[in-house]
Amino acid sequence: MIFLANIRVIAAVVALLCAISAPAEAAETPGCDLGGTQIRSIPDPVSGRSYDVEITLPSDYQANPTKRFAVLYYADGGHLATSATCLSKEPRRQEALRLVRKLHREGRLADEPILVGLSYARGEGFAVSRARDYTPVADKSGYGGAGAFQVYLGRTVIPAIEGSYRADPGRRLFWGHSYGGLLGARILLTEPGLFRSYILGSPSFWFADHAILSIEADYAKTHRDLEADVLIYVGGDEISRYDPGRRGNTKDMVADVRTFEKRLKSRGFPSLTIRSLVVAGKNHRTTIPPGFSWAITSALGGLSARWR
Repeated sequence: MIFLANIRVIAAVVALLCAISAPAEAAETPGCDLGGTQIRSIPDPVSGRSYDVEITLPSDYQANPTKRFAVLYYADGGHLATSATCLSKEPRRQEALRLVRKLHREGRLADEPILVGLSYARGEGFAVSRARDYTPVADKSGYGGAGAFQVYLGRTVIPAIEGSYRADPGRRLFWGHSYGGLLGARILLTEPGLFRSYILGSPSFWFADHAILSIEADYAKTHRDLEADVLIYVGGDEISRYDPGRRGNTKDMVADVRTFEKRLKSRGFPSLTIRSLVVAGKNHRTTIPPGFSWAITSALGGLSARWR
């Protein structure tokens, strides 16, 4: 017990020394650099919550001072980041960065985009934050805040990024997986011009008895067009089957993706491009690398040639 107590004391002293020795400018602009990724705290002026936003610049950003870059905004950006010690666990950031740079090296991406990770509210667990911020309706307490988060994203985060970096407003992309994909679908159907391309990974269309389909129907009643590129991927194993761990059946997310795609195609929106990919043999987690790689190369491979 004495040994463990000593370790805790030492750890506390180290953390304090790190905070004291941090550069003065870090106190003025909360954030830190994680291997080329800067974490900035951007408060929401409406809710009062503060969110960490993670910005990773392309490897050729400094070498091209007049170039403007596409920007990929992605949900579930980070976990447990602390500006004082610069410690972080960020699987989605690492995954996005690894895949984007690999695809760019292989020549499958015309340009390497700026990556902007949307994290969770400070002081909240990720489950609480994403359940509120990524879901479109409040089917129970703690859910249904996607509209407010969308306003924060469009009026606060995006202007902050485009005011600080050489971001091309005409080449914004959104990527969300699971609840993040549901958030992306909500933005698509209520404010489609916020992004040019939407990458929806294994989206939770099942949420609240498929409420997203009602949102789609409402959009179709009042609009004759939907200008966007939509790319949806889902694992082939994400079908309805009995799961002993849950003591019930899983959601048939493959069928949900097909229904959503069919509904949008049936509207005949002239400016809409929508494609989907079922990744055979992959589940909700393992579908991300192949699904995202397909989607980002489809969206960004010809992006610079089309929009410059």
